[in-house]
Parts: sequence; structure tokens; C-alpha cells
Amino acid sequence: MSGHGERGIALVTTLVLGLIALVIIAALMFVMITGTEISGVSKRYTGALEAAKGSAEYIMQRILEGTLTCNGGGVCAPGDPIDLEAFVSSVPGYNVTAVYLGEISSFGTYVYAIRVEARGASAPERAVVEFVYRVE
Repeated sequence: MSGHGERGIALVTTLVLGLIALVIIAALMFVMITGTEISGVSKRYTGALEAAKGSAEYIMQRILEGTLTCNGGGVCAPGDPIDLEAFVSSVPGYNVTAVYLGEISSFGTYVYAIRVEARGASAPERAVVEFVYRVE
């Protein structure tokens, strides 16, 4: 009779060890899949951030040149969208917009406030860069 009891304990032990191994494998798969998803999100956000930074640099150059325009070639007023058509065509895969927030001038010094937003054309990630730029 003791042979049946030993085989029963061996079966239960084997099943428990198999279940533990299955749980460990499932946890490892979950970690790998989650890590891959996070890596993709990070990559898409970094791309959107670089598009926003590039747009900010383009706007700063336009301010220095005195050629910054809003609303299709007009003078910028607070809240107006900045014209980025020439630059945005060189940033494929992202929708980039910029808003002129305002300007303060004092004794020949001008401080401009700008908000740039870049979104992936096919992804929900977005990056917003707000900056002030001083010109003397």
C-alpha cells in the first residue's frame, strides 16, 4: 500500500513544481512584453520632443531675422498660431503647431513667449515645449 501513497505524493509534487514553473514563465513573458511596449512609447515620445525642439529653434531663428509671421503672413498677436508651413514639411510623421503667447518690450529688449506642440501623426504621444526668448 505504501507504493500508491508515494506515487500520489510524487504526482502532486510534480504538478506543483510544474505550476510554479508556469507562473515564472508567464511572469517573464509579461515583463518582456511590457518592456517592449514601454520602449516603443519612449521612442515615439522622443521623436515628438525632437520635432518640438526643432520647431522651437526654427521659430527663434525667425524671430532673430524679424520674419516671424502668424495667421498666414500677418503680424503676431497673443494667441495666434505661428506660420510653420516651411518647417513642418521637413518633419514627416508629426503634426507640429505653435502659438504666439505674447511679447514684452522694455528699453530695446524684447521677450517673446511661445508654445510649441508636436504630436505623432499615427500615435497618441505628444510633446509640448514652452519657451521665452529674449532679443536685445
